[in-house]
Amino acid sequence: MAQIAVPLSSSAGAVTGRRGVFARVLLQLELLLQVRKERRSLRELSEAGLKDIGLSRADVHLESGRSFWDLPGNRLL
Repeated sequence: MAQIAVPLSSSAGAVTGRRGVFARVLLQLELLLQVRKERRSLRELSEAGLKDIGLSRADVHLESGRSFWDLPGNRLL
């Protein structure tokens, strides 16, 4: 699968018209996929790894059970 490299910068929001809408959609899609990847990686951490970052297995279960479009508030564009 080819990867699309679109920088997550504020300059993409300055583009107007169809290109601007397309750029925003690509940025949102990239963010959704990144969060999904992070949640999958979180599930694979050992108990020691979870302890290092201050999470319990229950925390991981709750986070990894969220839908891919359900972004944390601090990650919204």
